[in-house]
Amino acid sequence: MDIWKTEMIEEGVFTEPVNLGDIINTPCDEAAPFIHPDGSSLYFASDGHPGMGGMDIFYAMLLPDDSWSEPINMGYPINTFKDEINIFINAAGNTAYYASNKEGGYGGMDIYYFTLDEHLRPNPVTYMKGKIKDKETGEPLGANLELIDLDYNKLITATSSDPITGDYMLSIRTGSNVLLNISHPFYLFFSENFKLKRSATELQPFLRDIYLKKPEVGSSLVLKNIFFDFNQSDLKPESFVELDILFDFLQKNKSVTIEIGGHTDDLGSEEYNNKLSLERAKSVSQYLIDKKIDTNRITYKGYGKSQPIESNDTEEGRAANRRTEIKIIGN
Repeated sequence: MDIWKTEMIEEGVFTEPVNLGDIINTPCDEAAPFIHPDGSSLYFASDGHPGMGGMDIFYAMLLPDDSWSEPINMGYPINTFKDEINIFINAAGNTAYYASNKEGGYGGMDIYYFTLDEHLRPNPVTYMKGKIKDKETGEPLGANLELIDLDYNKLITATSSDPITGDYMLSIRTGSNVLLNISHPFYLFFSENFKLKRSATELQPFLRDIYLKKPEVGSSLVLKNIFFDFNQSDLKPESFVELDILFDFLQKNKSVTIEIGGHTDDLGSEEYNNKLSLERAKSVSQYLIDKKIDTNRITYKGYGKSQPIESNDTEEGRAANRRTEIKIIGN
């Protein structure tokens, strides 16, 4: 028995299975794989890797280059000289359940649970759920949702909202910088950023209805995944994912022209903030122009601290005010 992987590329359609290779699989048996909702923590049973005897449970991580780390035996008292299989781990990543015929049970395979050691834990996950609707009419929409790891520019997961009800649900991994992109061919895209601390506690889910706007003149959108260093106007590499989404939107909507607006908090002089916000807006504009978007379709402007959307009395409010925003000025 080996462990294989397949991907569902659309509803009910799977790719040809691929063997996970000789880091995971041995000439003996590997079975009962469990991939945690964090998308990268694999737990499985094996009697081929060095162990206690019988089937033991092992842990491996999917690395950024899509290879697997060397499997780690979960050790005694989890594994024994009997068989341990079929592990399941909760979303918080701190409690595991598995089956074993170890001594002291009621006979045959019994179910046990235990608290995972820190070094064997996956990234905790929470989830986001709600409905996607038209901003003007409130009608439900069937939209596409993607979660993308900004540090590696890598798709984590993709799904769609129900076209009849607008319902959606996504698992969100903590401990990484993640972009949520929601797109529909006739609407402005929506983006959100999740940078949740890695925590082994139960996490509260995000319950949120999302309203998409049609790209009508006057519509605006905050780009929540555009990043600059402090007091700098050069784009950080994590920004390129969202800028490429904006590029794709402009490619698909050839009649749309936009204004890119830079905004700051109220720290610093008016002259300084106007200059910094203008330079940041220009950097975003230049990125799109370098990708061959017609210069006639893009203008940019620095608004400095003149248009806050939150109070500048708190750090959270100031962070919200430091933003890049696009506005539809022609369609």
